[in-house]
Amino acid sequence: MADRNPIDQSWIASERERFLSHAVERDIHVRRMIRASWFRSRESNVDINRICVPYVAERDLETPLERSSGAILTKLHEQLQDESVSIILTDRTGLVLDRRCSGTAIADSLDRVQLAPGFTYAEQFAGTNGIGTTLSSGAATLVAGREHYTTALGQFACAGAPIRHPTSRKVVGVLDLTSWSATSGPLLMALATASAAQIENELRAQTGLREIALFEDYLAACRQAPGPVLALNGDVVMTNEHLRAVLDSAEQQALANYAADTLSSMHRPAQRTVDLPGGRIAHLKCTPISSEAGPAGGVFRIRLGAASERSRRAAPGSAGRPPLVFPGLVGSAAAWVRSVAQINSCYEAGEMLAVRGEPGTGKRAILRAVHTLHQPARSFRLVDPPCGNDDQWLAELAESLRAPGGMVVLVHAEQLTEETSAAVGELLAELAESTDAERRVRLAITVATGDVTEPLAALFPRSIEVPPLRYHTEDIAELVPYLLERLSGGSRLTVSAATMSQLARAPWPGNIEQLRGVLKRIVKVRHSGVIEVSDLPPEGLAAVRRVLSPLESLERDAIVTALLDNDENPTRAAAAVGMSRATIYRKLRQYGITLPLHA
Repeated sequence: MADRNPIDQSWIASERERFLSHAVERDIHVRRMIRASWFRSRESNVDINRICVPYVAERDLETPLERSSGAILTKLHEQLQDESVSIILTDRTGLVLDRRCSGTAIADSLDRVQLAPGFTYAEQFAGTNGIGTTLSSGAATLVAGREHYTTALGQFACAGAPIRHPTSRKVVGVLDLTSWSATSGPLLMALATASAAQIENELRAQTGLREIALFEDYLAACRQAPGPVLALNGDVVMTNEHLRAVLDSAEQQALANYAADTLSSMHRPAQRTVDLPGGRIAHLKCTPISSEAGPAGGVFRIRLGAASERSRRAAPGSAGRPPLVFPGLVGSAAAWVRSVAQINSCYEAGEMLAVRGEPGTGKRAILRAVHTLHQPARSFRLVDPPCGNDDQWLAELAESLRAPGGMVVLVHAEQLTEETSAAVGELLAELAESTDAERRVRLAITVATGDVTEPLAALFPRSIEVPPLRYHTEDIAELVPYLLERLSGGSRLTVSAATMSQLARAPWPGNIEQLRGVLKRIVKVRHSGVIEVSDLPPEGLAAVRRVLSPLESLERDAIVTALLDNDENPTRAAAAVGMSRATIYRKLRQYGITLPLHA
């Protein structure tokens, strides 16, 4: 039977009732897009009688999409101020970023169904609607009246149009116009599509502005100094001829990775020293670039050097010195060994240093191991940032710093305020005058994200980077048996070659601490024998390159468990977890789950 006109609400209402009575898909005679969305909504277990969608309190309102759409939404709102129409902008997940309403009546009604900034109207949460169905289908969608899956939305007509990135053409958001169902007309969809196109044009212009700003600063850096220069943002990487001549491809890739990691947390000019795969050291001077369209990326001026004399002396086996064995540390990859050696040499020289690295990389473990090697009987104390009384915290820090020969590590130093950092500086200056050099406590700070304030940065000019696990995955073969022995109390647990290969393929965004967590889960259920791939928890079978939220982790685990319970058949696994076949394939890609799981 031919699709019916979406304005024929009486027909749609009757077909909706037939659908709710669990009729099969081919027996429901509404528009194909609506019919498919109804079944997806039911498979997602959306409540048909009430709206219950996630809320995000903190939203990033400084995105290119927000900046590109602001003026267009303002002009559109002025044009529609005499109409009962709401203008809604969402991101690619359906999260409402902006809403402009022409009247209090429609604004109040939208508030009652949680169609407001901060709420997520993706189809799996809100059912068939102009925003969620546009995102699911990737096409402009009009959902009118009873075409909505949830009863409470039946009073509205929603016209959603996708907004695509100008170069990748991926959907980055939705422009939705919502009006009363009884008064909507065909112009609603046309206006939504035209407005989305305007935002795309502005995105294209803004993207050009960002890349032009980055390119101009890159050229200026190349003219100012003859050395290697690197510039990049999320879409572009530029290197000058000098850099390409002095670094091989592996060193260039490592440098770009370090630069991207730095750029993600950089808000002002900064300097970093990193280790390259070939053994050389690269000193990076990083300058963030801004444009009229917002942040444009960063330019990195690079100075190359061989390992310092102190680092060469501390390197295992160098200058006739036997390799040092650091208690509690394993790993032989060059990047890891170099970081340990550099920290050790600073300790031997009595220098204060900042140890940087992502959470879970082993910063504290290295500092503890180095101190234990040299002063096993002396105290080692980790000090967290203050959470309340700064005076009491400073008094306790002063007491720790007076313990002769010990070591104090200020963890998460990036969280210290400028006032607290200045007070720490005054305390150190006071202790330096009153304490004998041989009895002086060694002090270090750890920095996971961002930069420390200026008073503290001046006290710790020496900064050493601990590499993330993805930069020394060859150490996993040593880490796994070591961690298993410690977690199991020395029981005879081994790992098969296939399991070790699977663990080595994972990107480990949570680094060594995440690997330890996976092995800890295994040890709880297996106490001896050989660990096979089938023993790995879902986290060890996925390859997502970021730390998942708790909700995402639960969803990933449910999908992997369903696959294992259903002979790795995606269709049956989808039914087991209440997803459509298309959704579970999308989730497999999202979470990096490859089939067969036990390959």
